[in-house]
Amino acid sequence: MRHKLRNVRITKGYTDVEDISKKIGISASYYYKIEQGKRTPGIILAKKIADILGHTVDELFFNQNLDEVSNNTKAI
Repeated sequence: MRHKLRNVRITKGYTDVEDISKKIGISASYYYKIEQGKRTPGIILAKKIADILGHTVDELFFNQNLDEVSNNTKAI
């Protein structure tokens, strides 16, 4: 589910989960669970992660197809 989050983390040079988790201020196991999709961060934590990785919360945590679905629905 969060393969993109993992890929962005590695691309930004955080090859070890402990490096980014320390910078964010959470445990490595909690961060790893976020990447696995087992935990969902609150908006403040999601924003911290996005800022550190240089992306928006939407880009990292929401399905890109969401906009497509919203645009394809017909008004009742």
